[in-house]
Formats: sequence, C-alpha cells, structure tokens
Amino acid sequence: MAGKFLKRDAIIDTVKSEHRTNAMRKRAGLTAHPITATSCGCPDPQCGAFHTIRTERNQPSPAECREALAADNKRKRQKRSRRR
Repeated sequence: MAGKFLKRDAIIDTVKSEHRTNAMRKRAGLTAHPITATSCGCPDPQCGAFHTIRTERNQPSPAECREALAADNKRKRQKRSRRR
C-alpha cells in the first residue's frame, strides 16, 4: 500500500530514518519511549517521513501490557455474555 502514495526513494528514505532514530534512541538510553513517523508534507515525491522520539510518553512494561490485555479480554467476554 505504501507504494501507491510514496515513490521507491521516499520509502527507502523513511526506512533509513527509522533505523537512524532507533540507533540514536538506543545510544541515548531512551528505549522506553516510542518513536512516531511524521510526514513533512512537502510536495517533493522523493521525500519520505522522518521519525521523532516521543520523550513525553513511555511504552508500557510487559507486565502492564498483560494486565491491560487481561482487563480488555474480560470486558469483551462480559459484553458477549450479555448479548446472549
């Protein structure tokens, strides 16, 4: 689907930007923070997106993910049982 909107060079530029940002994030010790892709919006067909490190947010720990998933599954099961 990406090829429909981005040219090959723009896709390569975007992937390389992600790799560079991941390397910078690891060197800075910010692996607990997510990365967001941002399109610059310029009309250049060769230009892709750049990535930013979102230091204001933290990724949840594996334990927090399990708890959130269990709570969501419980909510869905209760909702399904009420429909019957």
